[in-house]
Amino acid sequence: MAPVYSDATTDHYEIIQRTAQLDILPSLRTEAWTYHGTFPGPTIRARSGRATSVRHRNELPHPTVVHLHGGHTPADSDGYPMDLILPIGTTTTPQRSHGHGTTGTTAAPAYGERTYLYPNRQRAASLWYHDHRHSFTGPAVWRGLAGFHLIGDDIEDALPLPRGDRDIPLLISDRSFAVDGSFASEACSTGRSATATSTSPPAERFDVIIDFSAYSPGTSVRLRNILDTGPAADIMRFDVTGSLRRDDTTVPDQLAPLERLDPAAAVAERTFLFQLGPAGWSINGAPYQPGRALAQPRLGAVEIWRFITDFHHPVHVHLDPFQVVSRNNRPPGPFDRGWKDTVDVRPAEAVEVAVRFTDYPGPFMLHCHNLEHEDMAMMADFTVT
Repeated sequence: MAPVYSDATTDHYEIIQRTAQLDILPSLRTEAWTYHGTFPGPTIRARSGRATSVRHRNELPHPTVVHLHGGHTPADSDGYPMDLILPIGTTTTPQRSHGHGTTGTTAAPAYGERTYLYPNRQRAASLWYHDHRHSFTGPAVWRGLAGFHLIGDDIEDALPLPRGDRDIPLLISDRSFAVDGSFASEACSTGRSATATSTSPPAERFDVIIDFSAYSPGTSVRLRNILDTGPAADIMRFDVTGSLRRDDTTVPDQLAPLERLDPAAAVAERTFLFQLGPAGWSINGAPYQPGRALAQPRLGAVEIWRFITDFHHPVHVHLDPFQVVSRNNRPPGPFDRGWKDTVDVRPAEAVEVAVRFTDYPGPFMLHCHNLEHEDMAMMADFTVT
């Protein structure tokens, strides 16, 4: 997506949230909720240190909230689940929910439009934006509200990796359809969206290099899901058409310098128990209550957070990434290295992470990113002070 305009510090975008008829299945049309008429929504390419401003206009039949997943974002643009964008034409104010953090109020609902400001003060990363409305995230993402926000920086530019038209963002999701081509209605009422958008490792992103040089032109290479059979097993096909005249791509031993958070420097340890109890999906025995903060970490302080599960939960923390310290009292696993904003915690596991929140005080979120669990109140606030 191209900016509407740019100034000295910021690129400004405008996105319309609206229904659209998409060509997904042969000879059928599928109505989707979209960002700007497409699924995935428009890809925003940003630069580290240069701000992005996105004005969202809601022409959908329901309120929405926008969250930049993995974004280092101030609280008022983070997509708190009660900070609604009401549909265009709304004239009545919805009853206010419980407040943010210690302020006692939520942000005023936006009538038709809201502008989100993303400073992009973070390293190169593949981020994505999606709806984050309380109790309705799963159905909204299921219907199509998701898109890429890709941040580049000078360190990434200097790496000998594929670039240009060989740097390809891919979103892999599954959907069920009715016979008329519409998204199957039971998906939004039964929580099917959880498995559609949050199967294992959910909400995480990986940058991978695919080397096709071993295959002669005319070869077809398939990407398969070995955990499933039938249509869900065949993900996509690559057709090898020929060789580049010159390809100097290599994968260096180190992509970027990594600052290590020292667990010994932690000023606090906190435990968050993700479980199914008498009241439903919960964190530390209680379902989500907006405005009730389970933690109040201080800006710049290192803390150890311990996630313990009874079921399979991908745990996502807003504002800042973290580093895995241990998994089940053992060293981190092969996919636990580096900075993370989501960690996959399998049944009866305990994962310890070192986290440090910087720059922006205020209320933020901790939750399971299985969207069904998130919508059924497996969330919590924490307030950075």
